[in-house]
Amino acid sequence: MKKFLKKFSKQNIREVRQELARAHLIITFLSVISIALLYLGATLTVAFDAALSIVAAALLTLLIIISLSISITLFTDKK
Repeated sequence: MKKFLKKFSKQNIREVRQELARAHLIITFLSVISIALLYLGATLTVAFDAALSIVAAALLTLLIIISLSISITLFTDKK
């Protein structure tokens, strides 16, 4: 753990911000894929509840918007 903390403290803020932006992009992509799978599950004759799929898709859409905006902000901010 000490080795990790030492390495982490040597990183500059710009590298940390880029990694955080990449993480938010990954969250965005995973959310989009999850929405697609929920949509397919709601339209197929599998035992998925359509209302639950709509609520989950709405929450994932909110997550997409938040993560994508954070990622874009972190990538474009040059501080």
